[in-house]
Amino acid sequence: MRFAFDERKVTAAAALLITLQGGQARYLRLIKLLYLADRESFRRFGRPISGDRYVAMKKGPVLSRVLDLIKDVPCETTGDWAAHIERFGQYSVRVRSDPGRGPLSEAEIEVLTETFNLFRQHDQWHIVEVTHLLPEYRWAWKTQSRITPESILKALDQPEEAIEDARARAFEREYFDRMFGSALSATDRPDVR
Repeated sequence: MRFAFDERKVTAAAALLITLQGGQARYLRLIKLLYLADRESFRRFGRPISGDRYVAMKKGPVLSRVLDLIKDVPCETTGDWAAHIERFGQYSVRVRSDPGRGPLSEAEIEVLTETFNLFRQHDQWHIVEVTHLLPEYRWAWKTQSRITPESILKALDQPEEAIEDARARAFEREYFDRMFGSALSATDRPDVR
């Protein structure tokens, strides 16, 4: 199961979290909050916000494309991230210009805000410790591998029917993107509560 990475959406999500943090954030903290928000989105809607690929690394789960964008690693990009988010110092990022919330649904904004508020009082190292306890991270760390959407859904105790439904939606989205481009239709956004 693979979801399409949406740079516009992840840029808007990162900008929201950075703004909630006061305008700048340690990028390790940002990546962990984005992972935890994606995880919660999987729990609620059966799909992530970012569509990124997850990797088990020493400091916990990482959104691999987001890390590449932060570190300015050459990769296929629309330029949205670079237009709105910039490195600040050695380990921080800040909003260069507000990308707006347009790519995000109200439900996704709610997930991001709730995730931020849950960890508002905790530093990045506490969040790293929390992510080390997640079952999908421990499974992937043992094998030095990717964290799959299936493993996240299984760790969230989702029934097999929900996993199959998520798989079908990911396939449909991939097909839709190949046929018509990567623009999200309004009906594809998880606004339904």
